This record gives sequence, C-alpha cells and structure tokens, in this order.
Amino acid sequence: MRVLDILTALFCEKYGCYPEDVEMAASLDELNIAPHEREDMAMVLGEMYGIDFDDAVLFGFETVEDVVGYIEDILNEREGTA
Repeated sequence: MRVLDILTALFCEKYGCYPEDVEMAASLDELNIAPHEREDMAMVLGEMYGIDFDDAVLFGFETVEDVVGYIEDILNEREGTA
C-alpha cells in the first residue's frame, strides 16, 4: 500500500478528514491536523514504518507531500542499504 493511501486512511479514521481532501498539496493546517494530532500521527506512522520523528522534523511538515516524501525517502534509503 502506498504511503499516501495509508496517510489518507489515518487522517480520515482518526482526524475526521474527507478522503477527497487528503491530497499531496493539502496543508496539514487546511486538514485541521492540530499539533497534538501531529504527535499522534508521528507515533502511529513511526510504529508502522519503524521511523523516529523528532520534533523539528514533525513540526516542520506543512503539507501532506512533506510527510509522504519524508517517509518515502527513509524507506528508499533503507532499500538502498539492504
């Protein structure tokens, strides 16, 4: 499953977003993802992908694309070193 699909499901299930609103260019603010929800999102995604999100990275995310890109970059790095 693609990272965007997982993120869309998470945002819809936990934070009340509509699937059609979760697109790469959408800002987390537009989706009403509050700071405490971003921390929760980081915990869920961290468990799924085995990624640690430090606060600087987490609160640096502005768009869905930022989150997807960060996760995909780490996954691609892992594949390259495996």
